[in-house]
Amino acid sequence: MPQSYKLFTSCLWQTTSAVVSTEQRLYLFDPAYFPHEIEAIADYVQRERNGRELILVLTHGDWDHVVGVGKFPDATIIAQKEILTDGRIEGKLNKAKRFDGSYYVVRSYEVGMPKFTKFVEDAQDWQEVFFLPVPGHTPDQMATLFREQKLLVVGDMLSNLEFPFIDDSSAYLESLEKIERLVLLGEVEEVIPGHGVPAKGREEILHRIARDRQYLLDARAVVFEGIANNVGEDVLTEQFSQLMYDGVSIDEHLRSAHDQNRDQLCKEAISQKG
Repeated sequence: MPQSYKLFTSCLWQTTSAVVSTEQRLYLFDPAYFPHEIEAIADYVQRERNGRELILVLTHGDWDHVVGVGKFPDATIIAQKEILTDGRIEGKLNKAKRFDGSYYVVRSYEVGMPKFTKFVEDAQDWQEVFFLPVPGHTPDQMATLFREQKLLVVGDMLSNLEFPFIDDSSAYLESLEKIERLVLLGEVEEVIPGHGVPAKGREEILHRIARDRQYLLDARAVVFEGIANNVGEDVLTEQFSQLMYDGVSIDEHLRSAHDQNRDQLCKEAISQKG
């Protein structure tokens, strides 16, 4: 059957908010970001809902993905259970408030703690979807598979705009394998990332998986081998700066994220070295 979804894309980082329609429910993912953009999403949901239950799924708890929840007070809210760990979501909500305050953004609803209905711990079927934890970018990231449509909403990974932003590189590699397995089994034919445009078709999805995996492997090799061999910090920093993504040098506007990846990998390597 044809994909039955509407994709809204914010002017902030091309953050995506997908609305996926099924017979009994309307699924909304990560409503973002500016008030007029969220108003457009809410208007669409109201027009299309037709008495169906509204399921609001948070792919993860980053501030640009959770800021719009308050606009949908009667939604059934679902997230991966790690979203509550160590005050994570409270910190992200405060960051959203600081961003809004800095740019004088005024909203018609409160940016507050979501009233969660369900937490997902492990991979599971629920109603007409399959929830799959895919940590790596964040500990709480979760993908949602619409089996009938062969549509996977993944959160902040497999973007056409950016390389992996790392919280845990080993977990990230494992998550890529999980998604690759679904694609190779023919269960996924389209992927909606948290930023940018969807990947459509097996070839494009596998290409995005392959380039993200290669970046992670190359980055880990530089840092883990460098620290194991007691390479100096300046040398390691220079080697890491020379890494490429999909055969192209890292864009200047993404350099800070690349540097943050280096710092995270250094922590992982030092921890592994003991």
